[in-house]
Amino acid sequence: MAEPGKKRKSEPHGCKWADNYDIFSSEFTDDPFSLWDKMREGGCPVAHSDLWGGSWMPVEYDDIRQIARDPERFSSRAVEVGGPVPRPGGGLFIPPLTSDPPEHRSYRRLLQPYFTSQKIAELEPFVRKEARILSEGLAERGEGDAVGDFARHLTIAVLTRLLGVPRDNEERFIDWMVRLVRIGPQDQRVRNAVVREILDYFKILFAERRENPGDDLVSYVATTTAEINGRPLSEKDRLGMCFLILIAGADTTWSAIGASLWHLATYPEDRKRLVAEPDLMTSAVEELLRVYAPVTIARIAKEDVELHGRCIHAGERLILPFAAANRDPKVFEDPNEIRIDREKNRHITFGWGAHRCLGAGLAKLELRVSLEEWLRAMPDYYLTDPENITWSGGQVRGPNRVDFKVGERVDA
Repeated sequence: MAEPGKKRKSEPHGCKWADNYDIFSSEFTDDPFSLWDKMREGGCPVAHSDLWGGSWMPVEYDDIRQIARDPERFSSRAVEVGGPVPRPGGGLFIPPLTSDPPEHRSYRRLLQPYFTSQKIAELEPFVRKEARILSEGLAERGEGDAVGDFARHLTIAVLTRLLGVPRDNEERFIDWMVRLVRIGPQDQRVRNAVVREILDYFKILFAERRENPGDDLVSYVATTTAEINGRPLSEKDRLGMCFLILIAGADTTWSAIGASLWHLATYPEDRKRLVAEPDLMTSAVEELLRVYAPVTIARIAKEDVELHGRCIHAGERLILPFAAANRDPKVFEDPNEIRIDREKNRHITFGWGAHRCLGAGLAKLELRVSLEEWLRAMPDYYLTDPENITWSGGQVRGPNRVDFKVGERVDA
C-alpha cells in the first residue's frame, strides 16, 4: 500500500474485468470465493464497482487487515456496504463501531463490562438451555429449518437476555434485521424506516429504565454518568450504542451458526468426526468461523491512497470482506480446504486492531454451544434440498434456509 502523498500511477487496465462486481447478486452471494480466487490469481487484488453507492474491494489478507487497523487513513464513520456514502458527521451513528480515535476507545470501554470473559461465562448455562430445548424439539419433530427454527431463535433469545427485554420481541427483532441488513442497502426507504423504528423503540425503553432501572445493558446505557472525552453522554450516544448491540449480535451470529450447520450436513465426515472426537470442537469452531466468516465491513478513505496501482480517492468507500482475507493462500495453507483440526488459524473474522468485534467471545460461545447441543440431539442429519440453498449477501453472508431431516440419507 502506497504511503500518503506518494505520486500515483495510472490505473492498470488489466483489472477492469473484475470491476462492477455486484455484492447482492445471486452469483456473488452463492459463491464469492471463486471471484476472490480469480482476482488474486489474476493479479487484480483490488476491484472497483459503481453499484450500490460505489465501493472498492480488496481481497488479500494483508490489505484488509491493514485497512481495518489504520484509522489515520481509513475512517470507520460509515460501515454500511451499500447506499450513498454519507457526508462526515452524517450517516448511522452506532459507536464504538462507527467511531474513530480518540472517541472510539471511550465508547468501547463503556460497553466492555458487559462482554468480559466472566460475563460471557455467566451466560453459558442460559445459552445451553435454550440450544438444548430447540435442538431436542427439532430432533423429536424429525425435520426443520436450521436457520429459521434454530439459529435465529437462539440468537435472539441471547440478545433479549442481554438487553433485558421480553422474549416476545423476537419476531420484531428478526423483522428489523432482515429489513435493515438484507433489504435496506438496496432500498434506502426501507432502511430509513427501520432505523426510525429501532431508535423510537430504545427511546421508550430508556424512559422506562430510568424510572425502574435493572442490571441489564439497556438500563446501564440509559442511566450511566460516564463521559466521553470529558463530556457527558448525549442521548444520541446512548441510542447509538444500544442500536449497535441489537444489530451486531443478531444476523451475524445466526448466519455463522446456520453456515456451520449447513457445512456439517454437507460434509458428513466432519460431522461424524466431531461426534467421535468432541475435543476438536474448539478448533472446529475457529475453522468454521474462518471459512464462513459472515461479515463485510466498510471504511471511508480519509485521503487519496494508492492500492496496488489503483487510485482510491478521499471520501470513497472500501468494503472489507473478512472471508476473502481468510482464504488468502499467502497466509493459510490450502485455504479452501476445511480442516476442523487446523492448528494455525490466524483468521480475522471478527476484524482486527482496535475495532475487533467486542462481542467475539459471546459469538464463539453461541456457536460452540449450538454445535454441541445440536450434535448431541441429532448426530445424523441431512439436507432435504441441497441444490437450492441460497445465501444472503452484502453486509452479512449466511444461508437463508437450511432445510434438513434427522437421520442418514438413504439414496433411492
